[in-house]
Amino acid sequence: MSSPSVQWLLWKRFTLRHWRQSWKESLLLLLILALGIAVFFSIRLANRAAVASFQNFTELIAEESDWILTARSGALDESMLPAIREKLGLRAVNILPVVEATAARPRQSTNEGIGSRETLQIIGVDLMAVRNTAKAETQLKAWREQDKPASQSIDTRFWDRFTKTNAVLLSSTMAIRDGLTNGSTFSVLINDLPVQLLVNGIIPNVPGKPSAPAHLLIMDLPALQRATGRMGQIDRIEFLSEPGSGYAASRSAVKEILTAMAGDRFVVRSPSDRRATGEVMTRAFRLNLTILSLIALVVGLYLILQALDGAVVRRREEIAILRSLGVYGWEIRRAWICEALMLGFVGGMLGLVLGWMGAQISVRIVGRTVNALYYATSVDHAALQWTEAGLALLIAMGSSLIAGWLPAREASTTPPAQVLVRHARAPESPGVWRNPWLGLVLFGVACSLILLPPIRLSSGGRFPLGGYASAFFAILGGGILVGTMVSALARTFRIWSSHSLPLQLAVSHLIQPSGRHRLACAGLFCAIAMTASMAILVGSFDQTMRGWIERTFQADLYISSDGAQSASSQNRIRKETWNAIAAHPAVQEINPMHVQDVELEIGKTMVVGARFDFMNQHQRMPWVEAPKDNAFLVYSETNPQALVSESFSDRFQLRRGQHIALPTPSGLRNVNIAGVFADYGNERGSIVMDEAQFVAWFKSDAVTSLMLQLKPGADAESVRVDLLAKNPGIAAYTNSHLRHEILRIFHQTFSITYALEVIGVAVAVAGLGLTLVSVLFERRNDLATMRALGMTRREMARTAAWEGALLALAGWIGGLVISFGLGWILINIINKQTFGWTLQYALPWTQILILGALVVAAGATVSYSVGRWAAVLPADREE
Repeated sequence: MSSPSVQWLLWKRFTLRHWRQSWKESLLLLLILALGIAVFFSIRLANRAAVASFQNFTELIAEESDWILTARSGALDESMLPAIREKLGLRAVNILPVVEATAARPRQSTNEGIGSRETLQIIGVDLMAVRNTAKAETQLKAWREQDKPASQSIDTRFWDRFTKTNAVLLSSTMAIRDGLTNGSTFSVLINDLPVQLLVNGIIPNVPGKPSAPAHLLIMDLPALQRATGRMGQIDRIEFLSEPGSGYAASRSAVKEILTAMAGDRFVVRSPSDRRATGEVMTRAFRLNLTILSLIALVVGLYLILQALDGAVVRRREEIAILRSLGVYGWEIRRAWICEALMLGFVGGMLGLVLGWMGAQISVRIVGRTVNALYYATSVDHAALQWTEAGLALLIAMGSSLIAGWLPAREASTTPPAQVLVRHARAPESPGVWRNPWLGLVLFGVACSLILLPPIRLSSGGRFPLGGYASAFFAILGGGILVGTMVSALARTFRIWSSHSLPLQLAVSHLIQPSGRHRLACAGLFCAIAMTASMAILVGSFDQTMRGWIERTFQADLYISSDGAQSASSQNRIRKETWNAIAAHPAVQEINPMHVQDVELEIGKTMVVGARFDFMNQHQRMPWVEAPKDNAFLVYSETNPQALVSESFSDRFQLRRGQHIALPTPSGLRNVNIAGVFADYGNERGSIVMDEAQFVAWFKSDAVTSLMLQLKPGADAESVRVDLLAKNPGIAAYTNSHLRHEILRIFHQTFSITYALEVIGVAVAVAGLGLTLVSVLFERRNDLATMRALGMTRREMARTAAWEGALLALAGWIGGLVISFGLGWILINIINKQTFGWTLQYALPWTQILILGALVVAAGATVSYSVGRWAAVLPADREE
């Protein structure tokens, strides 16, 4: 018989028949694998969607530009446009100046929290200049033709409306959602003023063009400059060479000219470089989510291994018969590997479907976190990405292949004479995997790996490869040692088992645990270890944040623009507004906070202007490296000093006593680092300098926020209400309210991690049930004997419940012990090397004990149900 014929016969009569006969267990295993893949796939799609929302919006009205010119700090001066045009000479290059701003719709309720409203991105472009580009004509025509015929021509009516300073184009998503049409008006908050905008057109979706995000508005450039009070300023200049035979040469020449002009004040980059900024900003956050999403998949790997291993045991008689009939061992091994691959393929395909549906939910959670920490995004759905689908399917099949390799090897090398004993018990797992010394060696490897320094990325970010590798080897070593714990726990419970027959029987099965017992416990151990260690990280972060808030936020009132709803908000409070607030009779002292993004050589950071005397008097700075003296409190033009955050110091490798070459609108300025402080609001790092120095260097008197210290006896809530009544475009928070909001946002950013942890533990508990189904099926002769001796169905179910509870207890204890070390790695290695933050180690005992109680109870409950099912199994039933 030819080999293909043998393989087909084995698949049809040997593999498929068993899957059909045990379809419930097979379906459960497929669902477990599918869930692990679904979680991984959904997080990857959500991450992709969040990054894709950071794009170059001028592509919506013209082809992708060739080059983008931006300032390293502050804005560009509009007066430089003629000089650039002169440098470019007669080259057919379109110059498109752009202004960016943010806005938000007015609040509908006084109970709305920070970040609860959508941040609108407003792009100001010179539409008349865009009109002259041949590549934009198709898109602009589509906008103009939205108007119905009237006495005026379509083109004239479209452009005439832009003579109004409040005319905007908006996305079709926003138009449909809010019921807006051409000629409609709606209110937004720009800086600290409410503004009425006029809908002048709906951005259509043109084939081959990127779709407009829901939060995008487009205005004529001069109109947006007036609305934001930034006359003569632009954020970037885009250069677009006309197509033709000389396009490549023109594009190259423009790059050379712009680079020569840039010096140390400007940056020239391509649109793809700019889009990559969003990926760089969120890389650490997305990487951590991806790794966390693998919990369920790693647990599923244990379960696939134990399921296929159990299948080898249950089919040993058939394997022996096949070997006796002349089927080669390598043919059986190939059949088993094909079975593992098919399991991975079917489970992976099901996981892709579940993952795509889950991505529509997780993308909103990821989007909220990105919105709060990085940049504005209104992404509400995740598109199917075939590259991500292929990766997920490859991981599913690869995981199944790895898990199926050892069972396939065992099946192909099983001697026929050894197994022709009906219902033989499962053999022990290979001795090497039961050797506690191997587990200890792996722990030693884990300890040595934490000494590896992080990999430094070109963007200034850091990747803690040693930390992740250390965690992996610690979990692997613990998975081996936890099998020894099962045996030790069973011996301990044997002391109290004399008065309980079900407990005696359960303990007798675990004194020498089978390979599947060990794998089920290892799966639980893995899920609990990662879940508990994440709980330790979150608990430590929570305790550290509370202490930081207590020391840092001690003012009576905090004021910001009511339009500031995300980390990328550009809404500011105008000088006349904050001066009027400072003049309020109840206000004793203020601290105006200015913020400016700057780009250093290896990445972006932010500069903050504040009053050092206010900080020194009303804040207890959480010093990492305290200033040597108080000289930094006195503003000095000749010896400028600044404080830097811990994340800045770690990211840029700069310490107290060193200096920063800081880009300003007038060129590079050197500033000395007087001290390093802890800060948990920005992983990019921040430089804090005296307000007078900031205003002198950056020529900006608008503020991002205000801290108010009130006069003795003034009621903060009454002053807040009065300020809101006089300034409808601001948001005001009392000290207690702001602290509550900060903690709410903090816990919101971790909401997706909680969901991933629950899924991982749920998969492990389901795997425990699957293990007991397999184990009890093999014991059906024993179960029949127990029934004949008078043991009731309830007693047999209680025996299974004790067996499952002891396995769950061993997994929880082992996972808890290793989570202390994993938590330390997460806090002091992975978190420190990724974000640059120092956290206080804290153990959330209540959460950990509740987790243990729930896992043990769930394990006992699932096992009891399995025991009731197995109690009535006939002894002669075949799989």
